Amino acid sequence: MDAGGPETPPGGWGEALDRLGEAVFGGPGGHARAAGLLAEIDGIVGGLSLGDQPHELLQAHRVDWALCEMLAPGGGPGETWAWRAAQGIVPGIEATPVVAALATSVVGLFEVWRARGALILRERLSGIVTHLAAGEGPLEIEGELGLWETRLVLTEGGARLCRPPLAYPPAILPWLERATEQRWGGEMSVDLLDLRAMRLAWARAGAGDPRPFFRGHGG
Repeated sequence: MDAGGPETPPGGWGEALDRLGEAVFGGPGGHARAAGLLAEIDGIVGGLSLGDQPHELLQAHRVDWALCEMLAPGGGPGETWAWRAAQGIVPGIEATPVVAALATSVVGLFEVWRARGALILRERLSGIVTHLAAGEGPLEIEGELGLWETRLVLTEGGARLCRPPLAYPPAILPWLERATEQRWGGEMSVDLLDLRAMRLAWARAGAGDPRPFFRGHGG
């Protein structure tokens, strides 16, 4: 049993998230649920092509956002499809502790560093600070600093990875610091989908100097 949370599901949290996404968005009815949400995401980030790598992970993040972050049609505040599944109101899906944990999982862009043998993660837009639970990986980061987009289940024993980290270039940290300050001051509205769009444009350009691509929302 994970401290402060449900037992890690068979195959891990990523496979559990895949199973929930398939249960909600699979089949003709599920495809109809997902279509409008995915189109809205693509309108911000840009549709993915097979050349966008890591393609499978990028697609997983796209579906996860539709499932766990976007409001289901007709829903009230916080009423995502994952939340509905956790409440037992999606036909054919059992409301288990694992589904509840996935519905409250946290996605973000995390600054990562080592401290006393652990990896500490600070989400740059919300300010959430946590650490990876014992045995979680990967533990490799660039030098002493990394910048990761990932999704986490938070437990008392630390954060559990739902997805492998998607690396962002640490060179954008000064810009990100300014953008975050402006966001908290109500002067701009950069969010994670905006950052995904910037990262995608940077990667498509050949992943050179990222700084010209991360702009427009924070200067």
